[in-house]
Amino acid sequence: MNNTFVKIWVHNMEVDSMVDFLLNRIENAPHYFIDNRDIPDSITGGWIELSITFERYLKLRQLREHLDSLSNI
Repeated sequence: MNNTFVKIWVHNMEVDSMVDFLLNRIENAPHYFIDNRDIPDSITGGWIELSITFERYLKLRQLREHLDSLSNI
C-alpha cells in the first residue's frame, strides 16, 4: 500500500498540525478536503495540497470523514 497516495487539501495555517497528526504527535487533525472544488474561500491565505500514503489517509479518515469537515466551518 505504500505506492498508493491520496491528495488532500489543508489550509496553509494548519499544515503543521496536519503533519503532527499524521506523525502521531497530536490527537486531533485539522480540517481537510479531498477535492479542491469543495474548498471554501479564505481571507487568511490559500490551501496546500498534500500527498499522503493511503495508510495515513485511513488513519485520518478514522477520525472523521472529509465531508464532516464542512459542518464545522
